[in-house]
Amino acid sequence: MTLLEIILIALIILLIIYLADRERRYKELTDRFNVINKDIRSLRIRFGKQIEEFIPFFDDLFPYDRKKFYALGQPIDGIYFGDDKIVFLEFKSGNAGKTQMEKKIENLVKAKKVEFKEIRYNYNRDRRS
Repeated sequence: MTLLEIILIALIILLIIYLADRERRYKELTDRFNVINKDIRSLRIRFGKQIEEFIPFFDDLFPYDRKKFYALGQPIDGIYFGDDKIVFLEFKSGNAGKTQMEKKIENLVKAKKVEFKEIRYNYNRDRRS
């Protein structure tokens, strides 16, 4: 084996080691990026949920009488009880989309599948009998 062949083999081995190290480093950085990205998404969601609580206090964002708004939080952000209508409200920011439950509620309201029910109970009833 000539000196040139030995040098070429050594260079190939070093190149393989270098590429393996780059691949390992790339995977490590990708994993770190994914963790940071997940944390950022989580912070955005938490920040959005906190901001939602204040939207009724901003006149330029909230077109209804805030005294007639009742916050729920889940599965929708709240309900406005107007004199001539009831409005289910969901607050969104940025590119946030509706959850499956929010879409389902919206479709049920649009299909007029909303009811008013009264449930009565007798709290004086003797439970021993």
